Amino acid sequence: MNARTHTATVTLIASFDGENNGFNFDGYSRELMWKVPRNWKIRVICENRGPLRNSCAAVRGPNTATPAFRHASTPQPTIGMGAGQEASFTFRASRIGVYRFASLVSGHEEARQWDVLKIVRRGRPSVVRLQR
Repeated sequence: MNARTHTATVTLIASFDGENNGFNFDGYSRELMWKVPRNWKIRVICENRGPLRNSCAAVRGPNTATPAFRHASTPQPTIGMGAGQEASFTFRASRIGVYRFASLVSGHEEARQWDVLKIVRRGRPSVVRLQR
């Protein structure tokens, strides 16, 4: 987090481990919530550690292939990145609401490979583990 430039950096490691059969970010699926104030920039670093192709995108809701914000996905998010590849992207959190960080490769969202992104009115960026 850089309060001076209003930039939050989020690292998403796809298929971090075997949790949820590898359909996870950082070892979690549907369990992390990232909170970022409106109008902050969000820089996402997406790394694929699994054998399957993966991507990262900020989306409005389930089963959508369209990023919720301009520039809010890795290149070719429905195709994904190969094993060991990494990409980054930056977007502005311009609208308050609840979104998702998800892999848009076919079947990954359905397999619960997503986390929550909540754009809030004000405050400091944070990440919390949700109770499941």
